[in-house]
Amino acid sequence: MGERWSAEAVAALRSVSTARRWRAGAVLFGVGDRSDHVLLIRSGRVKVWSMTARGAEAVLAIRGPGSVVGEFAAVDREPRGATVTALGPVRADVVSGAEFRRFLHRHPEVMFGMLAGVVARMRESDRYRVEFASSGVAERLARLLLELSREHGVLDSLGRRSIAITLSQAELAAAVSASREAVARVLRELRESGAISTQRRGITVLREELLVALADDS
Repeated sequence: MGERWSAEAVAALRSVSTARRWRAGAVLFGVGDRSDHVLLIRSGRVKVWSMTARGAEAVLAIRGPGSVVGEFAAVDREPRGATVTALGPVRADVVSGAEFRRFLHRHPEVMFGMLAGVVARMRESDRYRVEFASSGVAERLARLLLELSREHGVLDSLGRRSIAITLSQAELAAAVSASREAVARVLRELRESGAISTQRRGITVLREELLVALADDS
């Protein structure tokens, strides 16, 4: 939930929540839904995504344990702007929109923390647009793999990071706005260079410095 959330605030919010579980592939809520509840992810990871004007899937974010999902609809009471899908079994605390709004009034530090998060996302979006215009599929995929490994990676005994989420080649392609064929080609090249190894719906970063060099080569 971020360092701006005190243990007291988290406990207060969870005290008015209801625990719920979802199986892999389940839709927690969809774009256009009128619901306004908020989810506090306890375990598992979800994919936040939407459709482009051309009908292609665009992955907006991956959220895991400690994340708050769906807070925008709770604040502005507008329809959901994205779909959230479970990448595996997910357990979360569900807080009604009304309870969440009351919670924010009682904890202004969390409200300011949310505002800072919105600003950070806007800056990241601006940076991504600039990078997208000046880089190719290989550079964008390298940046994505670095981000995923650093945020969701699990270290093994050799210090290598295995990305602890299962994303298909099609989902990786959607995240970097490329074709599945282009992503498959880049993944093959990264394997041959020794930068990564791939398993069934899994990726391990073997030489992070190679990904960093590729990501910066734009």
